Amino acid sequence: MAENNKHIFDLEILDHYLCSTGFICPTNELQLDLFEKLYDGFDYKLKDATIDVSAIINNQLSKKSVIRIFNEDNLDEIKELKMAARKGTQGLSQDIIDKMYGKHRKKSDDTK
Repeated sequence: MAENNKHIFDLEILDHYLCSTGFICPTNELQLDLFEKLYDGFDYKLKDATIDVSAIINNQLSKKSVIRIFNEDNLDEIKELKMAARKGTQGLSQDIIDKMYGKHRKKSDDTK
């Protein structure tokens, strides 16, 4: 029976491509040159950042990053919503209360 040679490839070529594109570290000058040509115009966001490779390998990372989901401008609005969730309808305007009741009624009357 004939073999299907369509899916056979050389692992060294795959390794060369992965090293040249940056998926794994380049291992020779040719791969490094190809990597630098490929990412020549890339805008690095962390230009002044340094990476402590030994801390990563030894699992000694001490600095934790904080991801901010909301802008500082929205913090007052978030505090109001937290208070509304804790206190119920106290301090909410009547139009917001009507919207809340309308949405709950719509869901309970839904026959789907």
